[in-house]
Amino acid sequence: MIVRGYFDNTGRIVRLIFRRERVFSALWLAGLVLFSVSLASGIADMFDPPARVALAETLKNPGMIALMGPVYGADNYTIGAMYSNTMFIWVAITVAAMNILLIIRHTRADEEKGRAEVVRSLPTGRLAILNAAMFTALIVNTILAILTGLGVAAMQTESMGFAASMLYGAALGAFGLFFAAVAALFAQLSASSRSATVYSFITLCVVFVIRAAGDVSSEALSLLSPLGLIQRSQLFVENKVWPVIILLVEAAAVSAAAYALNAIRDLDQGFISARPGKPGASSLLRTSSGLAFRLLRNSIIGWFVIMFCLGASYGTILADIEMFVAESEFYQMVISANNDFSTLEMFTATVNVIASLVAIVPLLTITLRPRVEEREGRAEAVLARPVSREKYLAGYVIPALGASVLLPIASALGLYASSAAVLEEPISLSFLLEANLVFVPALWVMIGAAVLLIGVLPKYTGVIWAYFGFSFFTEFIGRMLDLPGWLGKLTPLGYIPVLPVEQTNLTTLCLVGAFGLLLILAGTFFYERRDLVG
Repeated sequence: MIVRGYFDNTGRIVRLIFRRERVFSALWLAGLVLFSVSLASGIADMFDPPARVALAETLKNPGMIALMGPVYGADNYTIGAMYSNTMFIWVAITVAAMNILLIIRHTRADEEKGRAEVVRSLPTGRLAILNAAMFTALIVNTILAILTGLGVAAMQTESMGFAASMLYGAALGAFGLFFAAVAALFAQLSASSRSATVYSFITLCVVFVIRAAGDVSSEALSLLSPLGLIQRSQLFVENKVWPVIILLVEAAAVSAAAYALNAIRDLDQGFISARPGKPGASSLLRTSSGLAFRLLRNSIIGWFVIMFCLGASYGTILADIEMFVAESEFYQMVISANNDFSTLEMFTATVNVIASLVAIVPLLTITLRPRVEEREGRAEAVLARPVSREKYLAGYVIPALGASVLLPIASALGLYASSAAVLEEPISLSFLLEANLVFVPALWVMIGAAVLLIGVLPKYTGVIWAYFGFSFFTEFIGRMLDLPGWLGKLTPLGYIPVLPVEQTNLTTLCLVGAFGLLLILAGTFFYERRDLVG
């Protein structure tokens, strides 16, 4: 039962959180706003009216509906309708991830690190920490909504007026607040910050799956999903406000449940008990490399499945791609660069750029795990035994290098499986493998950059995520906005042509891969010689 005094000194904790978040949240906000605004400004030049009509027909494919949602405004497929249909769902998912990490970081994670206990020892209310985290999320999402809405409106793109743009920003903010509430709830239920984060992201996946199933088969089922609900705003088409209001009410209800549980929960405890482990460790866990593999195993398997599904989802539209490309000057320009390959092959080679960008996320997460273990104090316990720094770091870097090959293969297999289902003559598997694996050298450079930061600037390993954001912008958005070519050369992906390996400069690929391995060796060298940083 919530009583008077439970929220004392919430304001001071909010200021403390903003002090800690001033860089991290600013980067999140800048990246999200820049992505939405830059795409709104460039999308009009990419698709003329015939190309938009062709795209609308392509998106009516059940596989694409499951991936991106229903196509609204297809009869008059404006730039705004296309923008919302193709981009909103992915931006919303990213906003949800930002909020999950924000809330867990300042609630459950602070409890595990002992920070919450220190704060609670001062004259603060029992619910002050959770309340401060939620209030921070409210401020961050409000800023995101306002800046995104104003930024998109400032582009003055046809069919994307001020009111509709502000509703677009509000929809993103509402979805972010809902998942801030979900994370707050699991922070009370879970036994650790890790499990709270996992449960929150599982909920996000379930929400996506329910929405996908409902969009294909049942409108009522889609409305049960917060993601399906917010898409019913029909942004830049009908611009309905009621889904945003309902989602905010749902967020408030989930938040109330989190507050109620926090009021009766003991510090650093959860309502869901942790699963007891085995009484004895296996022989694999008695080595540093075996322990590292055990920690990474589920993540690698999960991302392999995700990459396979990503490739398969793009493969579902291959049967209609000839018509789409025929109406799109952008893709005609890309395909005309080489006439030795079919439209299908060239289109899938272009799509592989997206797959390679997605693959960078798990690779960086795996590579940066030693720094996480070091920061949490667990690496010190391992290195206190007769384990060399080099061997310990290699236990994480080698799985990352292996995943850099496995994940492109998973994407190629997904594309091949779906193309075999929708085409009479599926695309050659060998072609798909080559077109995906050609990005491996660039992935090694990203891994090497992360290792170098671990060795030289361990406190600033987050810089690699900013570099990833820059790479994403130049490769994904830059191709649409026709940015200067030298800008793309600032990232390793800029040296990988969007063509099969036979048409690439093998010397360039070898040099890029060798540079990545050199970065790994340099990072390992410095890691062996620096002190552990807690």
